[in-house]
Amino acid sequence: MRIGIDARLAGSAHAGIGRYTEELLRNLFGLKTKHEWIIFLRNRDQLPWLEKEYPQSIRWAPITHYTVREQLQMPMFLKREQCDLIHIPHFNVPVLYNRPYVVTIHDLLWHERRDRHATTLSPIMHALKYHAYRYIAEKAIQRAKHVIVPTEHVKHAVQRYTTQERISVTYEGISQAYSTQGKTETRTYPYLVYTGSLYPHKNVEYVLDVLLHLPELHFVVISSRSVFHSAFWREVKARKLESRVHMEGYLSDEDVAALYRASLGLIFPSFSEGFGLPGLEAMASGGVVFASDIPVFREVYGKAAYYIDPHDVMTCVRGILAIQKDESFRSALRSEARKQLEQYSWQEMAKSTVAIYERVGSVV
Repeated sequence: MRIGIDARLAGSAHAGIGRYTEELLRNLFGLKTKHEWIIFLRNRDQLPWLEKEYPQSIRWAPITHYTVREQLQMPMFLKREQCDLIHIPHFNVPVLYNRPYVVTIHDLLWHERRDRHATTLSPIMHALKYHAYRYIAEKAIQRAKHVIVPTEHVKHAVQRYTTQERISVTYEGISQAYSTQGKTETRTYPYLVYTGSLYPHKNVEYVLDVLLHLPELHFVVISSRSVFHSAFWREVKARKLESRVHMEGYLSDEDVAALYRASLGLIFPSFSEGFGLPGLEAMASGGVVFASDIPVFREVYGKAAYYIDPHDVMTCVRGILAIQKDESFRSALRSEARKQLEQYSWQEMAKSTVAIYERVGSVV
């Protein structure tokens, strides 16, 4: 088959979706199938390894995601290649595209949790954008030949808009940079790590309140700059924690892994997630994970995480003190992590995805 993949969101600049898309591409090409791959990229140098090794597969589509132009012009880019099947790895499927496609839905957070504080738009513009999002996302699901999701938790949410038979779970994987081997960060203070965006549903301010109860503890935040950084830093200053909160910005996988190895743990206090990749990466590096006690984390992390109540900071404080005092507790979590991590592989995800392409392609 001639299979197209909209990879305009591939790469580290686009966080979890970017990681998923890039790892999917790496492993699809690594499988050496007989399929012909057509990869749509937005920017030059977006994926240097792809340009170097498979330049014949690249098609340039310099169109910004989540825009009216994307809805109007992207169908022309896609149709021009006459692909048998297109995979769009996010909800932003152009509603005017009427050829067969598969879509990946990473979560339905904004269906479940509408938060006007998660935007800088005016209330009217936010309402318009929200309803446009819902329309596009629901159409993307309803018209897809198949829907890929990262967890059973997300599958359950997506079933409201399509049949169970048209949804497949493909667990994500862990990059090679995350392992117990490698350099270790050297810092003179005990610290927790957070990796990800600072959207309100991530509940990162929770950690600032944890710090108020543990005066020796520091907090390292690995997050690319966004409009939410200023609001978060205001909360840091309001609690007089400027000397104990360290904003690292973007770091390489190797540097993130080094921070995980030397930390007390990764803290993931989110109210809602679709998967939770940073937790697996922290476990693979030998770190402990403090995760919200929500269904998706229970599914992905199993017995390998210490679960906290995202509304009660004392549950986290008690967990940190227990792990600091009892090395056997930390060792037990690491042992569970090694078993849990066996479920996750980018290569297996790619194999499952190809199987979906082939199953769908045989009936379109």
